[in-house]
Amino acid sequence: MKKQLFLWGIIIFITAGAQAQQNCRVQDQLPIQLMQSEIKRGMKKFKKLQPPVYYMSYVYEEPEVSYTVIAHLGDIVLQERDPGQPTLWTRMRAGSPRMDNTRQLKGERSCDEIWASSTPRPTAENARAFKMYLWDMADHLAEDAQKCFSTVQTNSQQMAKRMDDSDDFVFPPKEIYCRTQEPVLFDEKPIEKMVVNASALAKGNKTITSSRVSFGFLQGHRYFIDSQGTQLKTPVLRGRLMYDLYAFLPDGTVLSRSNSYDVLDPAQLPSEEQLYADVKKSIREIEELSKAPEAEPITVPVLLKNRAMAVFVHEVLGHRLEGHRQKQDSFGRTFTDKVGQPITAPFITIMDDPTLRTFNGVPLRGFYEYDDEGVKSRPVTLVENGVLKNFLMGSSPIKGFPVSNGHGRTTGGMNNLNIKPPVARMGNTRLIASQSIPYEELEQKLIEEIRAQGKPYGYIIEDLSGGFTMTYTSMPQVFKLEPKWVYRMYPDGKKELVRGADLAGTPLVSFGQILAAADDDDVFNGNCGAESGWVPVSSIAPSVLLRALEIEKTEKSNEKPEILPAPHTLPNGGRL
Repeated sequence: MKKQLFLWGIIIFITAGAQAQQNCRVQDQLPIQLMQSEIKRGMKKFKKLQPPVYYMSYVYEEPEVSYTVIAHLGDIVLQERDPGQPTLWTRMRAGSPRMDNTRQLKGERSCDEIWASSTPRPTAENARAFKMYLWDMADHLAEDAQKCFSTVQTNSQQMAKRMDDSDDFVFPPKEIYCRTQEPVLFDEKPIEKMVVNASALAKGNKTITSSRVSFGFLQGHRYFIDSQGTQLKTPVLRGRLMYDLYAFLPDGTVLSRSNSYDVLDPAQLPSEEQLYADVKKSIREIEELSKAPEAEPITVPVLLKNRAMAVFVHEVLGHRLEGHRQKQDSFGRTFTDKVGQPITAPFITIMDDPTLRTFNGVPLRGFYEYDDEGVKSRPVTLVENGVLKNFLMGSSPIKGFPVSNGHGRTTGGMNNLNIKPPVARMGNTRLIASQSIPYEELEQKLIEEIRAQGKPYGYIIEDLSGGFTMTYTSMPQVFKLEPKWVYRMYPDGKKELVRGADLAGTPLVSFGQILAAADDDDVFNGNCGAESGWVPVSSIAPSVLLRALEIEKTEKSNEKPEILPAPHTLPNGGRL
């Protein structure tokens, strides 16, 4: 299974703070009233079917304010203010919690699905029309769920016994919560100016082929209701300023530098001076990378700087601790039977805590109040003092872990109709070192380790953009990550910038290589893609020294650079 963690995108997903108090009555919200009326009417009929529909939920997501501006090399290429249509989606379970239509079929994908549709905004005047959407969606999905359950029954009789024969579902507890958030207002004109000017800083540069700067925010509310009686209204706020710079070298190497500023309100935006300085620094870095030597394949000691280590934890360990995977026969089950056993250094603890809204003033995009199955978010200790303790759980129980811990997540429906069923996913993942030293001492330890192993050099990886990790049994249980800013560290302390280095290995070996950690925790905010779609995540970690990791060469493109120089490289910037 291929996973990717990307920093790109123009928006992030942040809901109201976990400590925020309710400020409305959920029973008074018109979308809740209409969905409650239809779910009550529908379940009276659906539960009498054979097989019965024993659980259903509705989600209504209503965007209210939206603004996006994208500039490329000094020109605005996209500007939008339309928040788009509200989205309504529903999910049903037919059969029983022991076995239902959502079960993954052996040798096949699950036929579990979600029905989604754009809808009008419900008002007292169009309440009947809104309920028609609810009725039509539920009527079609009930039939599909029954057909799917019949397929599951036939499949289970023909196939070998599952390795984990846990139930398919555990009922979520009933929750009642209501929070409304007033609009957050951004002054668009100064932001447009900043975006355009920042994107123009690369004009005339003959190395950089693309300079894209964007800002976007989207605000609205999300309503959730299910047949267990849960009724939720939570705010949604997405906001991000970011830039991407790219260069395409004659040998096929693609270089990139990027940065992002996740925001909850205008005060968190960077100043013009800070943004311009950051972009200029990234331009210089690409020019340096274009002249840097290529890395060679080798296994050596590696120091992963804080943000790079945060990505490493997410990719290498995080996906393998998502609970629903542990009972998939096609899953590699790297850590399934290792609960209670040490899997890393005894001074390492790893948690996932989606209740954290910020860390050291940085907004965390993996924050949410309730997951996409209506379960309240909570912190989960995955690894404690090096010992595996827990898995991230949605509503699909596994052996030894019978309930959800609030990690059932999906892409959601804000301007999106391609909604996948929620599964267990990460939120805010954090590596905590109970023993730490200043970063300068960690670099010295790297030099000492290089000398002790008799290696010609080691590596310092400062920036890691993502990559992929294989989790299927039909594939090697390996990962390959993509460093963007890498130094060779020589035994005499000399540093040399290199390019074209990929980081590869296996999770069991790699996490057993941790030697020491610094006291410089930092945040990586990104998007994570898996079978339930793209979800916003955060990862927090200090810099960490590993005894040995494998460095491989980066794949190059077969495409030649453009024959005609790009307009922005011309003296007049390509203008008439």
